[in-house]
Amino acid sequence: MIHTRPTLSQISKALDLSISTISKSLSDSPEISISTKQKVQEFARKCNYRPNSFAASLRRGYTKNIGLIIPSVLNPFYAKVLVGIEKHLDENGYKLFTSISNESAEKESHYLRFLGSGYVDGVIICVSKETAITNKYQHINTLIAEGTPLVLFDRISNLKKCDSVIIDDYKASFKATEHLIINKKCKKPIMVSLIHQLEHGKLRANGFIDALKKHNIPTKNSIITAATIEELSSKLKLALQKNKADGIYGANDLALEQAMTIGNRLQTNKIAYTGFCNNSKTGWNTALKIINQNAEKMGKEAAKLVLERIKTTNNKEFYTRTITAEFV
Repeated sequence: MIHTRPTLSQISKALDLSISTISKSLSDSPEISISTKQKVQEFARKCNYRPNSFAASLRRGYTKNIGLIIPSVLNPFYAKVLVGIEKHLDENGYKLFTSISNESAEKESHYLRFLGSGYVDGVIICVSKETAITNKYQHINTLIAEGTPLVLFDRISNLKKCDSVIIDDYKASFKATEHLIINKKCKKPIMVSLIHQLEHGKLRANGFIDALKKHNIPTKNSIITAATIEELSSKLKLALQKNKADGIYGANDLALEQAMTIGNRLQTNKIAYTGFCNNSKTGWNTALKIINQNAEKMGKEAAKLVLERIKTTNNKEFYTRTITAEFV
């Protein structure tokens, strides 16, 4: 009996049968007699044989695996996107390899090199903050040049030869700001953001500013940006004590949650809140209207796009699908 993880070659020698016969027996081929198949399959069970899926994928020319790289697993948005991706891939017989860049371009590059070494048929990625800010996409362009299907989601980039899934950040931001002005009667709304250096963060800021201009509200000092939650907290405290803002629009989840936390601590009950949020923790505030990015649907669309690209690699036309953000 074989005591280490057995190979087809070892089983072949143990049973004095060809490797081809062993392989066909294990795949239940009609070319092999029932008695031989039973003999081989029983021996394989006793030896705890498991097929080498990577070797099999090399023979087939495809893996039925998709790679996913996300900036964080702690952000509820990415967790929901992951659910949407995994569900669609599972329904179509694909497995998902997930990696977390932690907003690092170096980690992102490392994972792309690994995934591009034949382990997956395609890659879905939300680029790291470091990659987006520096605008250095060589590691991603290398993967594209090698012919690996790639789909971007959420964060906007200038990459051309890949598909993407986004929302209309400007429109969603404009609509949320008008909600504060029209429905909540805010005269001095401000925006808080931890993503001001990213392209979609800039689009959200543009939507906010244009909504203020439309309603003749001064835009000076109306946006508070920060690199960390601690910095945002410090700036926001000063702004609320100085400017007496009556409405806060959060350009991203963490900024909105921090604004609500600070507002509650300062007991500024007259402030109205809105913004992007995928976190159920804010559900206690029944008056809060938020922008739901439909993260699970975004994940599903990204998965659909990568599978379509795998089937049509010769298609030179690339697509951007825009998911409707709901104001709920």
